[in-house]
Amino acid sequence: MISLFTSLLLSSMLQAPAPPLFEITAGGQPVELHDFPGGVFGQVEIARPTEIEVRARFDIRWVDIRPKSAGIAPVIAPDHGSFRFRLDSPVPLTIEFNGQWQRVIHLFGNPPEKNPPKPDTPNVRYFGPGVHEPGLIELKDSETLYLAAGAWVKGIVAAVGTSNIVIRGRGVLDGSGIPRRQPAGPQQQEPPPAPPGSAVNYGPRRNMIYLEGADNARVEGITIVNSPTWTFNARRSNGLRVDGIRILNGHGPCSTDGIDLVSSSDALVENVFIRTNDDNVVVKNLDDKEVHDITVRKAVLWNEPCGNALEIGFELRSAPIRRILFQDIDIIRVERSSAISIHNGDSSTVEDITFDNIRVEDARHKLIDFALLYAQYGPDRPSDRAEIAARMDPGGAWDGVLRCTPEQKAALAKGRGHICNILVKNMQVLEFLPFSVLSGWDREHAVENVTIEGLTYQGRPIRNAADGKFSVENAPGLTFR
Repeated sequence: MISLFTSLLLSSMLQAPAPPLFEITAGGQPVELHDFPGGVFGQVEIARPTEIEVRARFDIRWVDIRPKSAGIAPVIAPDHGSFRFRLDSPVPLTIEFNGQWQRVIHLFGNPPEKNPPKPDTPNVRYFGPGVHEPGLIELKDSETLYLAAGAWVKGIVAAVGTSNIVIRGRGVLDGSGIPRRQPAGPQQQEPPPAPPGSAVNYGPRRNMIYLEGADNARVEGITIVNSPTWTFNARRSNGLRVDGIRILNGHGPCSTDGIDLVSSSDALVENVFIRTNDDNVVVKNLDDKEVHDITVRKAVLWNEPCGNALEIGFELRSAPIRRILFQDIDIIRVERSSAISIHNGDSSTVEDITFDNIRVEDARHKLIDFALLYAQYGPDRPSDRAEIAARMDPGGAWDGVLRCTPEQKAALAKGRGHICNILVKNMQVLEFLPFSVLSGWDREHAVENVTIEGLTYQGRPIRNAADGKFSVENAPGLTFR
């Protein structure tokens, strides 16, 4: 007969939470880990070469640490319960186990923070360690939002018509629990915002960071998780500087873009990690103004089934898009769609675009995708939603593309634009070679003068369209070298 004490003990043991699946130490000190649907993530400051130990509650036989360009070789312990490696610089790492990537560790190495503000610093909105639920945080000219290490802030940030705002720190901005914005319509209007100061005062916006006409803004160092829609929307915001942020929307809904640069120019995005279920970094032009001089560099990207890793499009309207540079970027996974893409669904001319030193580790659908298209996002799309649905291509090379008859295609040509003078330089494809597509609309609306220079697959040079698995149509001037 089981005693009452034994019965209570067994009951408490059955109800006890399971121990964590992973434990990490950096330089002998424990690293705080946070769950997300695809595994866990944590942050560690890297001021000097640091020994990292990872222990798992399962048998470890193989470990992949991405990006591969970091050159990290883990050493698995004899008991197959842990492994070690040295991290020499603050790289955002993704750690995969036993050939699977459905359950990973994202370990974000950060450089030491310089000159963090104090809580009483003027013009600083300061959030210290702990959980905060401020709702909508609206920044004014020259204000700083600071998320200290250990801060977990459930809210969204907006700056409209401002200059010189700053968002920085080592804390986390969390969108879990924030409802997605729904399209307004006769039966479905945006609800009014809650009273100021309310914990649920998100207003009409749902972007985790929304900048509109916010010139010379700086966003640095923070981690953004669980966005319900586009994560970082910079619209008509020139002079933007983004450095060292991490965006993690793994297993989120479609439309959880990472960074959307919309009708903005003179922007620099660098040293970022982005995992989203739509475009990681995308240039758009909803306001139909010239877009120019944007640089995205030193990024690590994971693109889930919706969207593309590096994208220009779809919504480009009629003004030109020019002088865009994507450089020194690791694309560690593209689950579907394209590693690099230009999707011109409107009448804009997209020109003088460079993709330089792009390393593609695991992309399964498309590698390079430059196309002029008729899409559900353009101003000449059908006004009737039922007709849009009927025209939608159910499973072709592109998502969001509308089918048309030859007669309709000729009539739609006046709304199409151009893609020209594109350089893809020193692209390395490491694990799997997907197909690529260069597709103009017709001879007058073409993809022109694309140069593919130094493309390799598993170290082997690719010097022609057939070896690279390219589908080419209305694309004069394609050159391999």
